[in-house]
Amino acid sequence: MKKLVVLIALMATFAANSLAQDQRSKVVLNVDSRNYYIHTVSAAESVADIASLYSITEKELVEENNLDPVAPAIEEGALLRVPCYERTSRMQPKRGDSRFDRHRVAGGESLFKVAVDFAIALDTLIEDNPGLDITNLRGRSSISVRRSAQGKCQLPEIEQQSRRYAATLQSLSNEYDYLTIEEGDTFYSLALRLGEDVDKLISLNGNPQLIYVGMTIKANRKVENNDSLSDEVLGDEVDELSDNFVIECEWPDDYDKISPDEPLRVAVMLPLSDTLGRVRGSFVEFWQAAVLAAEELNEEYEERGMKGRVELGLFDTQNSEERVAEIMNDWQMSMWNPSLFIGPVYEKNVDPVMDYKVKRGRDIPIVSPLESTTKGAYGRNYFRMAPTSKSRVDKLSSVVGPETNVIMVYTASYDEDMEREMLDVLGDHPYGKVIYDEAFVVDSLNSRPIEELMAEEDNLFVVLADNEIDTDRSLAIISSMMNSRQPKYGMRRVPIRVVGNSSWAKYKNMDKNLLFKLQVCYLAPYHADRGNERVREFDRKYMAAFGRAPSMFAYRAYDTVRLFAESIYAGGDLVSELNGAVVPLLQTRYSFSMEDGNMVNDSWALVTYLPRYTIEVR
Repeated sequence: MKKLVVLIALMATFAANSLAQDQRSKVVLNVDSRNYYIHTVSAAESVADIASLYSITEKELVEENNLDPVAPAIEEGALLRVPCYERTSRMQPKRGDSRFDRHRVAGGESLFKVAVDFAIALDTLIEDNPGLDITNLRGRSSISVRRSAQGKCQLPEIEQQSRRYAATLQSLSNEYDYLTIEEGDTFYSLALRLGEDVDKLISLNGNPQLIYVGMTIKANRKVENNDSLSDEVLGDEVDELSDNFVIECEWPDDYDKISPDEPLRVAVMLPLSDTLGRVRGSFVEFWQAAVLAAEELNEEYEERGMKGRVELGLFDTQNSEERVAEIMNDWQMSMWNPSLFIGPVYEKNVDPVMDYKVKRGRDIPIVSPLESTTKGAYGRNYFRMAPTSKSRVDKLSSVVGPETNVIMVYTASYDEDMEREMLDVLGDHPYGKVIYDEAFVVDSLNSRPIEELMAEEDNLFVVLADNEIDTDRSLAIISSMMNSRQPKYGMRRVPIRVVGNSSWAKYKNMDKNLLFKLQVCYLAPYHADRGNERVREFDRKYMAAFGRAPSMFAYRAYDTVRLFAESIYAGGDLVSELNGAVVPLLQTRYSFSMEDGNMVNDSWALVTYLPRYTIEVR
């Protein structure tokens, strides 16, 4: 019976791994001299989902694709490049495979010419030969040509595919410009147009003997100054969002004397568009939730008999200090005269807002809703919602008692930031160290089995794995040791706790039962309990208004508007009002204190999974 159970478990694991492999892109291209999977984002897919699918860290995916590090956002249909660490030779058809012909690449032969000669789709050649630099076959002795696909694709289709790949590579590369050959083009004319040395341009593309209309080539990208960003108007979606902007208004000069009978005007400053004018969906959600919060507050104020109203103005900063300066110097901003800024999102854009405050002679509160670090000191009325890193260590210290037996679990790739943080927490507290490799061979600083490092009273495992596969395997092994401890050593089963990472909650293929069994805990900058009726009611309202489920961006926006509007209307000291406010929030509460010249939230949520399938948040 045990053998049958083990067999079923192995089959289930194999099926799960196979499914994950099937979901991966089958296209591996050489971009900027490295091999990458070219992944097309599907509906409801997040950065965490994609990183987990390819067993890389979210940080690596964000950096490879130049996403916003504070709030990475992706949209359905977007193309991402994902590092491919597998040996592409192992991914190619084996020699002797009867389904393929082996074509020996001649000097100066291009992939486009191979496709034309065999009348085969470029898509097929690229799929069957992972790691191709489609502009340069130099170094390739041969490529696989699928027999069943030969003679099936004619020149116009090949040309169309080539143009598509040129556009794809142009969007993914940081080093090269990709273009297609047009009628009358020569390398000489192209070199003149691009300001490139003709011999270098030819060499970069593998010294092709012939070039064809529609063929893709690459050129070294020229470094340009992109500080000045486009002021083009966004699409209709953002135009409609801006309808709440009100210009004509008078406002009392003294912030402290705002009364419940006067309007509170809030300038919401978000990087709604990127340098190409594309709308960022996450910040659209932020604005939408802010509008819902303002509408709810205004209904409540009317019920209380207040004349005051929350009025929102939307400003697209484009993540550009120059653009923010233009907004702050516009006469409409002075006429509208806001008394609260939510944003700019990024600190590098805040100086023009500070200059505006100085010119107006009013210390208007600025809320930084998402920035996690602050280099400058902006005063008592600059509020950072993301909690401070210093308070992480204090909060995490509560999980380590004087008698706690701590075991640090390392994998081949691990979270170095988390390691440093835990070492700060431990200080002089002793700990054991174990390392798991791919075969799960256990090693330690003193070469003792991990079971012998365990104590009878209180064991705290710190799992430093930085990807879903290693995390799931590490937790499974710890769980197995917990099960086998009693019969193997004649000891009673002792409690085991695990410190992990908040990203674990996003993993889709990990066994979530292990989180409860091992009493996993982690720190989170915010936590929203979707089982809470208040959160569920907000979800229902948001979905009814906008047709999709809200994200954490939406939760943060809703809480920010409600918390600061209520505290400002309270009329007392703003910091005291914020810290003492009894406001129905969606996420964890906030507690602001002065740190390095700013008011910074020092409240982290310690999320703990309990054996009875409940989650405790402290």
